[in-house]
Amino acid sequence: MHPVQVEAPAHGHMEKPHVAAIAIWIKRLAAKLWLGIREWCGDSAYERYLQAHRTKPEKCCLLTPGEFYVERVNRRYSRPNRCC
Repeated sequence: MHPVQVEAPAHGHMEKPHVAAIAIWIKRLAAKLWLGIREWCGDSAYERYLQAHRTKPEKCCLLTPGEFYVERVNRRYSRPNRCC
């Protein structure tokens, strides 16, 4: 008796790359959402500060993350707020 070879259906072959493409798309979407959330809540402010510091021609002292946070909080709450 000869061994019987069964071929996989044509759609089964295309299904795996499609699933992989969807997984990649979901991963990219999640990364973009995470970056957006970090921007919205201010978590990425120190990274943006470091990037801006690298591009400035004058090199002043670089703040540590703790110093940057204190300076940012002081700047935010030192202005008068007349909303209420």
